Order: sequence, then structure tokens, then C-alpha cells
Amino acid sequence: MPVTPKKLAAVEITAENLRSFLQLKVSPEQEAARLVGSVAVTIAQYHYEPGAWMRGLVAGDVPVGHIAMVDLEAPGANKEEGDPDDTAYLWRLLIDAGHQGKGYGAAALGIAFDQAARWGRSRVTLGAAIHKLSAREFYLRHGFQPTGRIVDEEEELMADVGASAANT
Repeated sequence: MPVTPKKLAAVEITAENLRSFLQLKVSPEQEAARLVGSVAVTIAQYHYEPGAWMRGLVAGDVPVGHIAMVDLEAPGANKEEGDPDDTAYLWRLLIDAGHQGKGYGAAALGIAFDQAARWGRSRVTLGAAIHKLSAREFYLRHGFQPTGRIVDEEEELMADVGASAANT
């Protein structure tokens, strides 16, 4: 039976809700494979990443994940040689283990595409771990395609914002 994507909102992580977002975790197998950085690590890194945007993901008032992106065209952004132009980078997407498989990941991609469009970017890129538990197949189902690059031992995937929004 297909899962219907859930209503999801992106909210600022504040002193009042921080503790609930810090409790989010991927499955023990995903954590052991080091497939996605923790919320705590992302929050720490966010403060030193020019052009970054980070939000908690909530379904109603229940924290279910978090998302972080970088506008690679923002002044001071850490754009590296070979990074594609006109791109927003989906740096982190974590859906808590207890909420995976419920459509929140697809809804979060919609939020990512919307944010990229607000920045005026036509594409979203990300790195997918080269591992059997990787979310690579999930991203391919939602319009991302391999670019042919391997960056930091991850396969780079890219999606057009307009075309991808139809796949979420």
C-alpha cells in the first residue's frame, strides 16, 4: 500500500524546542553506517557555514526530522571547484527512525525545492552515501539523477527544482 505524504512544516530550531530535535535519531543500523550527521552536529556546523539554512521538521506539533541546506551562490558560501552553478545543496536530511516510511522524506524534499526556488536556484544537489542502507534509491525515485561525480566518498545527485517538485 503506498504511503501518502504527510503534512510537514519547517520550523526554526529555538531554545524552546531544541531538546526535542536533539532527541531525533536514525535507526541503529543507519547510525552505525554513519549515513547522516546528527542534529547536534548539524546545529554546530550550521553556525560556521555561510549561506546555510536549517530547520526542524514537524508534523503537527511532533518533531519528525530536520533539514539543512546551503545556497552555493550566497556570498561567502563554501562553493568548491566542480560544484555546479545555480545550485542549492541539500546538506542534511534526517527523518527520525520512528517516522521513516511515512512520507515525511518526500514532503521534506518539497520543502527543499521550495527553499531552493526562494533563493532563485533552479537545481538541488546532494551527496548520497555509497552504502546498501543509503537513501540513494529514495532520491532517484524523487527526480534526482547522478552527476557522475564522487565528492567526499558520496555520489553527487542533482534534481531540477521545477521537475522535481512534481515528483514529491
